[in-house]
Amino acid sequence: MTTPLGVALIGAGGIGDVRAEAVSQTPEIKLVSVVDLDKARAENVASRFGGEASTDSMAAVQRADVQIVIVSTPPNHHADITVAALEAGKHVICEKPLAHTLAEAERMCAAADKSSVFLKTGFNHRYFPAMQYARKLIDSGKIGEVVTVQAYAGHPGGKEFGHDWIHDGTVTGGGSLVDNGIHILDLTRFFFGDVDTAMGYRANLVWKFEDAEDNGFALFKSTDGKIAQVHASWTQWRGYKFWVETFGTRGYVRASYPPMLVEWGETPEPGIRSRKHYEFFPSFQVQERLKGWRWTIIQSFIHEVSDFVAGIHAGKQVAPTGRDGLRTMQMAHAIYRSSSEGVEVKV
Repeated sequence: MTTPLGVALIGAGGIGDVRAEAVSQTPEIKLVSVVDLDKARAENVASRFGGEASTDSMAAVQRADVQIVIVSTPPNHHADITVAALEAGKHVICEKPLAHTLAEAERMCAAADKSSVFLKTGFNHRYFPAMQYARKLIDSGKIGEVVTVQAYAGHPGGKEFGHDWIHDGTVTGGGSLVDNGIHILDLTRFFFGDVDTAMGYRANLVWKFEDAEDNGFALFKSTDGKIAQVHASWTQWRGYKFWVETFGTRGYVRASYPPMLVEWGETPEPGIRSRKHYEFFPSFQVQERLKGWRWTIIQSFIHEVSDFVAGIHAGKQVAPTGRDGLRTMQMAHAIYRSSSEGVEVKV
């Protein structure tokens, strides 16, 4: 039996609390340190899920019993903590967005490149059952060669923001595109592949935040001319939802949440309407109905960190990596540049 790897959780706020619960349910790892600037908050999480409470992140990443550091602080603190952990020889999972500036994200990736440890971006949406199912369909060739993606993520703002810093661009580096939208940018790359150029707009249609758009509208083009369309919103009055629809030369697949659902179809030839198929994930729906949305996020975190641990033991970096996180930031910031300059820009 492999000894569980020790985990230091830096940041014990809303997401940190869910991360801690996921760690407690993952047998390959063990929570040994919980750090937050608010000592009482760290103590609350540690008392429920294990580990020693502290306010000193730099001391935590140096601990000999820590092999993995999970960074779930506001984004403007990600770089210093992550770089310190990597330089101390610790593997890191860093929450999204990877940092609040491109320069800081690049610094984090450079530190990972120089180290013998791994940096993983916390894009847990890749581990949602619908997204995994869609990826398998694409890999099986069911829909042919991918030619375009349309993706959307939205929530209504207000209480959905959670923290005031979510819409403070000096903390996050932007608005909806680097908040809920950053997951969709990653999922676009997950299904579509890399992008080359971008055009789009950032807009403050309702909330009027100074440094954070409440809507981002984006078009991306690959080097071979394929197109992806992404819309991230804080004005979705129907409640939180996201979907990614991938079209191929022989069919399509649409993965969405909530509810967890995949719709897909094959066509015998272009121009003939495909027959629809559905995957409803019934056991998942029952569990979520009984245990709530937090259960869904915990399950994705468990799969994410288990995948990471398997990679660590195999000596193999698993996606989404730090550079995947940097690439999504480059996509978002390309839209910011395009919006301000009114031109297509290189990503």
